[in-house]
This record gives sequence, C-alpha cells and structure tokens, in this order.
Amino acid sequence: MENQRLSHWAFISVVTMIICLIIYSLTGVYGYLTFGKAVDPDILMSYSSYDKLMLIARLLFGISIITIYPIIVLLGRSVIQDPLLSRVRRRGGVLMAKFESRSRYVLTVLWITTTLLIAMFVPDISKVISLIGGISAFFIFIFPGLCLMFAMRSEPVSCKTRVALTIWGVVTVICGAFIFGQSTTTAVMELLGKI
Repeated sequence: MENQRLSHWAFISVVTMIICLIIYSLTGVYGYLTFGKAVDPDILMSYSSYDKLMLIARLLFGISIITIYPIIVLLGRSVIQDPLLSRVRRRGGVLMAKFESRSRYVLTVLWITTTLLIAMFVPDISKVISLIGGISAFFIFIFPGLCLMFAMRSEPVSCKTRVALTIWGVVTVICGAFIFGQSTTTAVMELLGKI
C-alpha cells in the first residue's frame, strides 16, 4: 500500500490474476482427473469425510471464511452507511458523530442477523455457494479490469504501456464476463431443476 504508483498496482494486479488462474485451473484439472465427471462443484465435498487431509482442508477453508467475514461486513456496511452519512452532512447534521456511531451498530447487527437467518433457513448452502461463485467473477476479474481500463485514460504513462494495460483490462473483463455468465447460468438452471 505504500507504493501507490499505477505501474506497481498494474504489476500486482497482473501477477495476482495469473496466480488465481493457475490455482483455479490446477484445482479444476486435478479434481477432474481424480473424480472424472462425478466431481462435485465444491471439490472438497468429493473426498471422503474421514480423510484427515480433507478434514484439515475443510478446517482451513472454514477459518478463511471466518476471517474474511469482518471485511465483508465492513465493506457492506460502508456501502450502505456512506450515502446515509452524506445525506445527514448535507442537512447540516450537528450530531454527526452520534449518528455515525449508532448507524454503524445498527447496520452491523442487521448484517449479522440477516446472515444468521439465511444460515438457519437455507437447507442446502451449496446452491447459494454456486450462485455466489458466479457473482464473484465480478470482484475477481471484471471490476479490476474496468478499474485498469479507466485508470489508463487518466494516468500519464507511455503509449505502449497504455495499450498493453488496456488490452489486459479488456481481456480480464471478457474472461470475467464469460465465467460469470457460464457459472451463474448453470447455478440458476440447477436451482430451477432444469439440469
């Protein structure tokens, strides 16, 4: 975060996309080679529940979910809270700090309550995960690609760099759109019982 130059951001973006591509591709290929067409959408579910390595993998996956939850709550709360705070500021809110504190608590409690209700009443989380998996293509591919393309319009870089990074942005947006369309369509069709 210290180095905020565009070239550094673009380098990090490209490297992380390549790492994600390699990890996801290897996981998919390994799952297919191991289980064939019988592989589950969540590859961990294809393995025996008594396998010690898979129990460790599931435990680590659970820990990753638990540790990412506060970040998701923070982002979701800020998306809802920021417009509310800007509206109060425009009205000349004198009690801004009090309103901000109360709204933060209320939104956090509502977010956690909603999450718990969904967890209690959704019988099969795999359907939700498959639907969210397609939507995650926006955050992994489409948004970073769009940010890179728009940054190229305003950043002072050489013409060659601008063209290369714009092409990379277009490629990531196209790949993300394909992944989103394919996986979301499959998930929706499975939810509706068409597959």
